[in-house]
Amino acid sequence: MLLVHYLLSSLAREITASNPIQYFLNRNKMQDSTITANQNVSNPDAPTKESDLSDTTRSIHIVTTASLPWLTGTAVNPLLRALYFQKSRTSPDAKVTLVIPWVERKEERQEVYPNHQFADGKAGRKEQEALVRNWCAEKAGMEAEAQSLRIQFYPSTYQKKLGSILPLVDICSLIPAEGADVCILEEPEHLNWFAMPSYSKDLHKKDDFLPSNDIGWMGKFKHVIGIIHTNYPAYARSYGVRGSRTLASKTIHALSTLVCRSYCHKVVKLSATLPVFARYKECVCNTHGVRSDFLRKQGSEPDTVEDGARVYFIGKCLWAKGFNFMLQCEEKFKAETGDFFPIDIYGGGPDQEAIKRSFFGVRGSRKDSLDEKDDTVMVEKEDADECNVEDNNTSQNTSADDKNSDDESDHHSEKMSAYAHLSKIMLASMPFLSEEIENEDETDGKDEGKSSTFQSFKDGIQLMKRFPKESFHFDLELIPRTRYEWRKTPIPARFLGPVDHAALKFTPHKIFLNPSITEVLCTTTAEALAMNKFAIIPVHPSNEFFYQFPNCLAYKDMDEFVAHMKYALNHEPTPMTEELLYCFTWDAAMERLVEAAAITNSQKIQLEEEGRIQRDIRKAWIHKESGKMIKGELLKGIVGDAPQENLVSYDIDENLNTFTYLSFEKSTGGIVAFLSFLLAIISYFLQR
Repeated sequence: MLLVHYLLSSLAREITASNPIQYFLNRNKMQDSTITANQNVSNPDAPTKESDLSDTTRSIHIVTTASLPWLTGTAVNPLLRALYFQKSRTSPDAKVTLVIPWVERKEERQEVYPNHQFADGKAGRKEQEALVRNWCAEKAGMEAEAQSLRIQFYPSTYQKKLGSILPLVDICSLIPAEGADVCILEEPEHLNWFAMPSYSKDLHKKDDFLPSNDIGWMGKFKHVIGIIHTNYPAYARSYGVRGSRTLASKTIHALSTLVCRSYCHKVVKLSATLPVFARYKECVCNTHGVRSDFLRKQGSEPDTVEDGARVYFIGKCLWAKGFNFMLQCEEKFKAETGDFFPIDIYGGGPDQEAIKRSFFGVRGSRKDSLDEKDDTVMVEKEDADECNVEDNNTSQNTSADDKNSDDESDHHSEKMSAYAHLSKIMLASMPFLSEEIENEDETDGKDEGKSSTFQSFKDGIQLMKRFPKESFHFDLELIPRTRYEWRKTPIPARFLGPVDHAALKFTPHKIFLNPSITEVLCTTTAEALAMNKFAIIPVHPSNEFFYQFPNCLAYKDMDEFVAHMKYALNHEPTPMTEELLYCFTWDAAMERLVEAAAITNSQKIQLEEEGRIQRDIRKAWIHKESGKMIKGELLKGIVGDAPQENLVSYDIDENLNTFTYLSFEKSTGGIVAFLSFLLAIISYFLQR
C-alpha cells in the first residue's frame, strides 16, 4: 500500500492538469517550441545567457571545502577567485559570496587550526571571518574587495582519518533563493558525496516530470560550474587497504561522477591527469593564478636570503612528492659529472626525517652539521605553509601547520581503513554505483623497495656478524631502512624548514626541481616560473600548462633530466615577456574561467536533443533519494552528531527569528525509505 500510495502521489504531481491527454499535448507543444527556438538561434557559437560569466552585473556564489587559516589549495585559490570576481563587479546589486566551512567541534578545530583558538558558535565565526579578511588585505593586497566580499559559513566536521572537512548539512539549502544566479563549486564531488539533510524548504523548484522537487544546485542556480581540484580515486587507491583499494577507488570515482553530473552544468578539471567525470560537459583548464608577490619587481629592500644552492625544492616533505626520483637523479648526475648537485629543501612534513637519512646516510643524518642558517627567511607556521598551497590528491592530507607525526604509521592505517569504510558505506547505501564500476583486475604496482629492502637486510646481517657479540648494542637509529641510507658520501643538501615561496624571488636559487607526479596542478611550479626561474619537471598530464614557458625544462627520462640540469646550471633563465607573465596573473585566470565555464547555444541544443539535461536531473533526484537511506547511526558513523547550533545563525542576512535544528534520525520508517529509494532507481531506468 505504501508503494502504491507513493506511485499515485508522484503521478498526481506530474499530471497536474485535469485532463491527462491535454497535459501530454501541452508537454509536447513545449518541447516543439523549445526546438523551434533553438533552431532560431542567431549565433550558435555564442555562450548562452545563463553561462556567460563575462557579464559583470551577475551575482556569484563560490562554495569550497576548506578555509583559512588552513593554507591549502582549496582554501586559498577559491578565496582569491572570489576577490577577483568582487573586483570586477560593476553593479551594486551584483554580490559575490564565499561559502566556507565552520568546524563546529572545538577538538576538531584544534586539529585543523592548531595555532588558532576560535571561540564556539557565532563569536568564533566572526573571529575566523576577520582573519580571512585581514589575509585578503595584507597578503593579497585587496583591502577594498576584502571588505565588500560576503562570507557565509556552513556547519562542518573535520574527519582526521580522511584528512578532509565534510559538510553537516545540505549547503545548497542554506543559501537564500534570492540572488542565486551563478554558483562555483570548488570540489563538487567532495561537497556532495552524501545527500545531507536540508535546512529550508525554499530549495524546491517545480519540475513537471519528476516525482520530487528537490534536485539541488541546478534547481536553485541558473548556472553551476564544478572545479575539480583533487584526484580522490587515485588517493583512495594509494591509501586504501590492500586487496580492496581498487574497489574503493572505483566506488569513489563512480559516486564522484554521479554528483558531478547531477549538480553541475559544466565541469572544469584543472589538468588532464584527472579521470573523466562527464565527458559531454567537461573541459580541462587551469583556472588559477599566482599572487602579485611572485610578479613584483625588485625594490630597494632585497630579500634576506642572500646565499644558498642554485637548485631548490619547496613543498611538503613527503615521499609522494618524488623524493625517491630526486635521489636517483642525484646519483645519475654524480655518475656523469663526478659530483652531486647541491640542493636546498624548504618545507616540513611527516617523512622529513626519513628523507634526511636518505640524503645524508644513517651516520651523516645523526650529525647536527646541516648548515642551517639562522638568517633564513623563516615565517610563522601558518604563513609558512603557503609554500605548500597546491591542488593535488594529498592537499587535504595534513593540517596547515606541520606537526610532528610520531603516530604516522597509526595515522596511515587509519586512512587506509577510513577509505575502505567510506567505500563500504557508499556501496551499501547506493547499490546502483556498482553498475558504474568497471570490472577489471586489481593492478597494484610492483613493490619498488622489495629487492632493495632484501639486499639491505642481507647486508645488515653481514654487518652484524662482524660486531663482537659482547659489545653489540641494537640501535634502531643505526639500521638503514632504504638502500639510500647506506651511502658513504652524503648529498650536499640543506633542510631549511617552511618559508614563504615569494621570499625566494631574488635569491641565488634559479632552478626549481619538482619531480612529483601526484599533483593535479602544482602551484609551486607556477610560482617558480612566474619568478623567472628554471623549472625542471617531469613530462606528465598535470604539467601540460607549463610547457608553453621557455624556462620550463620537462624531462621524459633520467638522461634528459641530467641534460636539463647541466643546461640550467650553466645558463641563466630566459627573461619572461609581459605577455607570458600575464598568463600567471589572476586576471588571466579569470579570463580562462569565463571561457571554460561557457556553454554555447549549439552545445545546449545538442545536450537537449540527446536528453542529457533530463537524465542529469534524474540522477540528482536519485542521489537525493539515497539520502533517506543514510540516516541514524549510519550517518553518525561518517560525520558524527548533527549540528547542535541553531542553523538560523548561519543565515547570511540574519533576518530570521525562528529556530531550526537538524536531526540525523530517520523521519520515516526503514521500509518506507527503502521503497522510496527503490522507486527512484526503477523510475530512473524506465526513463533513460
